[in-house]
Amino acid sequence: MEDSTSFRPTDSIPACLRHLIDSSNVKDKSPHILQADAYEFNNQKVYLVKYQCCDFFDELYDENCNRLCAPSGGYSGKGDGKCPDFVKNAKLIKTVWKSQEE
Repeated sequence: MEDSTSFRPTDSIPACLRHLIDSSNVKDKSPHILQADAYEFNNQKVYLVKYQCCDFFDELYDENCNRLCAPSGGYSGKGDGKCPDFVKNAKLIKTVWKSQEE
């Protein structure tokens, strides 16, 4: 049986984000989350959640897991267009979680 122990946490992350990761990576469920990175953006700590496939948005969440936007991913690769300044203005803090599956 596959569970969250097959994934490697690299830092403490908000419980709501951990729940999002765990529920997304249930066996036979798609899309799978591959990585979560912490950024500083607009004077707040945010988390960019990257999905397995290019056709899914990479979603940006605040520390309370409120979805802010999708700065990348999707069919165009440019996200949902709701935070076009993310790539230019966000500062990567570190990867906080990464799947061990390739």
